[in-house]
Amino acid sequence: MPALPFNATPSSSPSPSSSPTLSPSIVLHSPTSSGRASPTKELHKSKENAAEAYKKNYARYLAATFNMSYAAALSEAESQLEPRRSSSISEAESFREI
Repeated sequence: MPALPFNATPSSSPSPSSSPTLSPSIVLHSPTSSGRASPTKELHKSKENAAEAYKKNYARYLAATFNMSYAAALSEAESQLEPRRSSSISEAESFREI
């Protein structure tokens, strides 16, 4: 277990002036290939990147679940996730009898 920057055992003296105040802090670093943290990290990804990542993850899920190739799963994911076509009539109008 990593060492924490504060004392986990309760102090015998309850006065805050007698003990130094250390605030716990956690610093997370994401290593890159060079071993250093990247100074320019993209915080907000575009919707296109998010949609593409979702499609790839969904394709991996389909490939693993249904024991199919990744290419076939990607094709299936693209067909299932493509935008729907617009229609000149609503769904309610299509079920209405004349």
